[in-house]
Amino acid sequence: MKQSILLLLLATGTFTLSQATPADTTIRGISIQFSYSLSVFPPSWQAAPVNAGGVQIDNNEVRRSLEITIRALNKYPQNALRYDLRTIYFLKSMKFFGVGYGGTNSTNAVYLTNNGVAMGFTELYMEQTFHHEYSSILYRNHPGWFDDKAWQANNPPGFIYNDPENGVGAIRNNASSQDLDSGFCKKGFLTEYSQSSLENDLNTFAQNLFSPSEGFWKLVDKYPLINRKVKVLVKFYNRLDPAFTEAYFRKLK
Repeated sequence: MKQSILLLLLATGTFTLSQATPADTTIRGISIQFSYSLSVFPPSWQAAPVNAGGVQIDNNEVRRSLEITIRALNKYPQNALRYDLRTIYFLKSMKFFGVGYGGTNSTNAVYLTNNGVAMGFTELYMEQTFHHEYSSILYRNHPGWFDDKAWQANNPPGFIYNDPENGVGAIRNNASSQDLDSGFCKKGFLTEYSQSSLENDLNTFAQNLFSPSEGFWKLVDKYPLINRKVKVLVKFYNRLDPAFTEAYFRKLK
């Protein structure tokens, strides 16, 4: 891909895509990569038992992927991006442990897949996946900023997250639904997948703070346990940048 894009830096510090199909590029200091080789994965992922593998994204999905990325990144003040995110990789598909993944993350990189709207890779799904994965990086990189005890105080008594593989088992066992579910909300969880690990629980809330599924804020206002978890997570993001308040998130589309 030899074509390039022109990115306009607005007075607000946000970017707009203004030209034809882009190649690998850089946005706000973050490298956006559409070219695939096995080397995009850390060496430890390439070996057994992870056995990482991927497929090059289709050219006709590159521009849409970048548009979604720009929209997602524009929701973060620069201080919330500068130190924690270096690269976003787009692939058509990827597998780890023999299991297909929609997204994952490493120390300072997010890996996302896009196989077209017809296969379920909608704008909402893709943007939520970015926020989901980036929240893991932030959670790891800022130990002590997230109040784990306050979070777990809103889980059922004696509850133990049920996937020691941090979501791999849930995906493998087809227990990774991200559909909002009022039955789970009564117990303090947004989705089935939220119950797999604390990190996945946090991730699911994060993706809905930045790119809410329909009805998310109604559930926040209806179920006290969900409401309290939102406040714990907003407090975490507010430590990253004071612009992140509940009012800020409620205005996001």
